[in-house]
Amino acid sequence: MLGIRRWLHVGLLIILSTVLGACSSRDPVATEPLDLTKPIAVDQAGQEVWFEFEINERNFIPDRTYSLGLELQRQDPHAGNSPDMHGLNIPFDVSLQRWMDGDWVDVPTHDSFQAMALNAGKPLPAWHASNTWRYARLRSGSDGEYHLSIVALPVEIDARYRLQVRTVQARPELQQYTSRLRVHVARLPGK
Repeated sequence: MLGIRRWLHVGLLIILSTVLGACSSRDPVATEPLDLTKPIAVDQAGQEVWFEFEINERNFIPDRTYSLGLELQRQDPHAGNSPDMHGLNIPFDVSLQRWMDGDWVDVPTHDSFQAMALNAGKPLPAWHASNTWRYARLRSGSDGEYHLSIVALPVEIDARYRLQVRTVQARPELQQYTSRLRVHVARLPGK
């Protein structure tokens, strides 16, 4: 009887230590990818949107690109002709800043046209009217719904950012579209 009681105590201690060990070991923090949206009237000049966000272990995905994009959706898919989205060059004034040592510090950004020109050592296209503007480029879309990429955001973990985006030219051909800016983790190529 004494032997059985001893084995029961040992078994109970093993079960208890296993349960306590499971409770004390924390699961990794679940990732919640950064995904922020705000409407903007891209058919009008001087429209401004601000984002403020923090990159932390909860929303940081290593080896992924964070980007600022533009989403356009035609209000009435049956009304008139759509502009050529491949040839539509929509400029924005983009300012990305990082909070460092008690002050906001500018972080340089480039649109895809600027990045290609820098990498190839070639000039910007003639229509790229200003080196300070960032132009949206069609990434995907059809049937009145389009996704355009504006800039990749060079963000780092454990940092706070402020992003200002402003339209710089009136685009009357986009009056029939609702539009919003999206700060998000870019999809992997081919997805």
